[in-house]
Amino acid sequence: MIGRLNHVAIAVPDLEAAADQYRNALGANVGAPQDEPDHGVTVIFI
Repeated sequence: MIGRLNHVAIAVPDLEAAADQYRNALGANVGAPQDEPDHGVTVIFI
């Protein structure tokens, strides 16, 4: 059984395009990009 959902990660080829889509099409609050060098990724919280 799955408990509470903590977060979902979605890998995208173009982070800015994805952020624009969430912001403009869905009206989501989109945070600033944050580098996570230990994981080799840049993330944006929505």
